[in-house]
Amino acid sequence: MTYTGLDVSYVTSLLPPTEAGSYTVTATLDNPNVTLPPITDTLVIAKALATLSMTGQAQTYDATPKSVTVATLPADLTGVSVTYDDAATLPTEAGSYIVAVTLDNPDYTADPLSDTLVIAQAVATLTLTDLAQTYDATPRTVSVTTDPADLTGLSVTYDGSPIAPTEAGSYIVVYHPRQPRLCRRSCHRHTGRGQGHGDAQFGRSHGGL
Repeated sequence: MTYTGLDVSYVTSLLPPTEAGSYTVTATLDNPNVTLPPITDTLVIAKALATLSMTGQAQTYDATPKSVTVATLPADLTGVSVTYDDAATLPTEAGSYIVAVTLDNPDYTADPLSDTLVIAQAVATLTLTDLAQTYDATPRTVSVTTDPADLTGLSVTYDGSPIAPTEAGSYIVVYHPRQPRLCRRSCHRHTGRGQGHGDAQFGRSHGGL
């Protein structure tokens, strides 16, 4: 049996809702031959399930902020939030950072995603020069240059001492790169783990003391 005049409203609209959420549904009948009391209930449209994925977790330091790439399925959902060690600021320095991704979308829900962003140290080159010098009664130091230029954190020792030698002789020069964002690639002399070595020879000049 069909009754004319049936009116169904959703809260204050006659249009069926599309978005996820809860809606109060009211049905009324306006028929000249039949009377029925209005009925009210709740329509619940649950959020659809989405998935989050992450790429770009391995990168190399280059003095610029680093971020991972997050994709959603369905694509291009709004409401994606990404933090690095609980901060929204993108990291720049070499190191490991816990990346947390969440979705706050009115129509979709997704399980939180967590992974680690690793910013590897960039590769630097160290060069040791001035290894052959002549005694002149003053401390003799070698020169260390870096590529990229002017890196901080270099430590140089001569036979294990940070004091530059004065006397004529041969000294083992060891320089340690301590830049947290850069690692050593090569040096002028033979290298060891995390350090470079060179034989500095300081001879007396003719007629010297």
